[in-house]
Amino acid sequence: MEMQYAARTHIGLVRQLNEDSYAVEAGLRPYGVAVVADGMGGHLAGEVASSLAIETVLTQLKNSSFEAETNDVSDLLVDAMQVANRIVHERASTSSGLSGMGTTLVVALFDEREFYLGHIGDSRAYLFQQGELVQLTDDHTLVNELFKNGQLTEEEASAHPQRNIVTRAVGTDETVQADLHHRTWAEGDILLICSDGLTNMVQSDVLSDILSGSDQLEAKVDALIDRALAAGGHDNITAVALHNLSERGEAR
Repeated sequence: MEMQYAARTHIGLVRQLNEDSYAVEAGLRPYGVAVVADGMGGHLAGEVASSLAIETVLTQLKNSSFEAETNDVSDLLVDAMQVANRIVHERASTSSGLSGMGTTLVVALFDEREFYLGHIGDSRAYLFQQGELVQLTDDHTLVNELFKNGQLTEEEASAHPQRNIVTRAVGTDETVQADLHHRTWAEGDILLICSDGLTNMVQSDVLSDILSGSDQLEAKVDALIDRALAAGGHDNITAVALHNLSERGEAR
């Protein structure tokens, strides 16, 4: 599997702490793993929640048996996210100062032919394929629910003062449901996983323009972060991009 990746996180221009976390283990077999988490809960708690969730997911997936025919990849992904939810919830319930902490979570399992996504919260995943950027995830937020129900316009939703209130998060309850996606992809495609510190600041058409450029992948990720900072950098900003170079090792 030939896979190029680039990742960057930035505290932004307003926050005192970076509560985002990410990890990429592109060399794992049979699937590489990429994870982004955006923690919440105030002083240090969000940072604990996001890093603990990612650490737990990676440990679970590394110990999963993907070879057994009875084990569906989606089930293994859900199981890992459920364990992360339980671990974060237990830590929040038993540690002073961490009560109520939680985190968003986007997990991608990938090889050169396909990828599986699990997602909780309002961090997002996009697929840039044949010149088109498609948002794969659906934000688990109060404002997105109002928008889907026709109670808010897209413009009203994007400016709503409560747009950051999530309806699902890892660790805030004993159980949580993850959304799942399974897609095929091919040589030249880019999978982007990011926190809302990017997508609240940068419109999807700008994301698409940057990803479609001729720059190297690392420069594209830098440009995404820089654009969010230029727009105000109101939140922590994290972006992980995976470029499918397929077996030949060269993008189309």
